[in-house]
Amino acid sequence: MKKFVKNIGHKVVVVQAEHELKMQVESLFRIFETIEREKWTDGFSIQIGWSNFIVSVKNEEYYILSPDYSGNPFEDYTEDLTLALWAQLEQVHFLRKLNMKNGEGVSFRDKVVVAKNILEVDSIYLQRSGGAERGDSGWYIGPVNEEDDTEELEAFYVYQLLKIRPSLIQVLALPYEYMVIFERDQVKAVLNERDQVKAVLNERDEDILSGGRNDTN
Repeated sequence: MKKFVKNIGHKVVVVQAEHELKMQVESLFRIFETIEREKWTDGFSIQIGWSNFIVSVKNEEYYILSPDYSGNPFEDYTEDLTLALWAQLEQVHFLRKLNMKNGEGVSFRDKVVVAKNILEVDSIYLQRSGGAERGDSGWYIGPVNEEDDTEELEAFYVYQLLKIRPSLIQVLALPYEYMVIFERDQVKAVLNERDQVKAVLNERDEDILSGGRNDTN
């Protein structure tokens, strides 16, 4: 884990994360540069993407924390932002694969409804419905194959997917009424709100519909 330090408005701001997430750390610094300085108090919290980020003042240094997604994020915080920033990166990267600048927000504390035990099945689909209540991501996860179907349901918090099936995290910022088909950890297809195929991905994560190129312009 690397310690990143930046002076923002005469305040020493510290972020800790794996070195590979340097660009995400810099983006986080830029967001904090836009926050009014009077808000920079111990315990100040802001939601950015799927995660909250919290200010903790120690020895006149302003540490940026996140909920501890490896434990209980409702009660515990961590100085290691690796998981928070990694999930953010995965979601942004996936939107770019589809040439989408913006998706639909999701929070780590939102619920995902799942057909019971379906996260153990290889072939699954995720579908996001609009009009969900606050705290509900709108996502439902079910089986592709009828023989795996069940009427029993269970629910997980978004952050719990990091432990159970982390590959699903990348698609959760897609807009309402989108559907994604997975084969184990590989996205096979994405359908938009009109049930039109938005992308078909091969084993190298290339969009076959665009001739194997993921144009992000």
